[in-house]
Amino acid sequence: MADVLRIARAFDAAAAYDAHAVVQRQVADWLAERVIAVAPPVPRVLEIGCGTGFLTGATLPYLIEPDWLMTDIAPAMLARGLAANPGVRGRVMDGEHPDLPGEAPFDLIVSSLAVQWFADLSGGLRRLAGLLAPGGRMLVTTLVEGTFAAWHDAHRAEGYVAGSPVYPSVETLGWPVETRAFVQRHDSAAEFMRALRAIGAGTPREGHRPIPPGAMRRIAKRFEAAGAVANYEVALIEVGAPHLRSC
Repeated sequence: MADVLRIARAFDAAAAYDAHAVVQRQVADWLAERVIAVAPPVPRVLEIGCGTGFLTGATLPYLIEPDWLMTDIAPAMLARGLAANPGVRGRVMDGEHPDLPGEAPFDLIVSSLAVQWFADLSGGLRRLAGLLAPGGRMLVTTLVEGTFAAWHDAHRAEGYVAGSPVYPSVETLGWPVETRAFVQRHDSAAEFMRALRAIGAGTPREGHRPIPPGAMRRIAKRFEAAGAVANYEVALIEVGAPHLRSC
């Protein structure tokens, strides 16, 4: 529960999210294309980790009479998402442990770059799968191994481990996936770190020990010498209710 509250506070404090979430918007657009392609008429849709509404805004206008329920662990994020998408419903909720009495089943369960915050990704996805209607589909994007490779490499070169999360490999996910790489270039290491904090993703891993300032300066120089590139390795998980029940 402590981790859940810590993550919620970080995202609630991310007032400049939209200005810095360049890759997050691109990933939402990619996922929206897939959702639109498989959506039935008049779908009941559950969105996990809606943020400020990138996925909702990119998808909703192209669906036929959807009943869309936005959820997010951070109340301020949800409020902004609802304000940007009139006509949808919303609920503050921990997507890893859905609490939706009377709402299920759903034709579509969607999530863009939120489930990587689950403590137990496989367990969380299985719980969500239990909310699917027969023939329903779950489509989510999540970060995988290789994300922020240059940042991690710069730390290792100085004998340290970065505080950013370590994401799973595609092979260990255990779900059918498609992968795509996204890149965001920064002017400096400081700008990269500011951008992470602005989108609520600057919270270090539980138990991470602060790195001495001198070492951080050396790490920053290495990162900048490599181009100050933040790469995002993204997996799109797309599975139907029958597959999920048999896994």
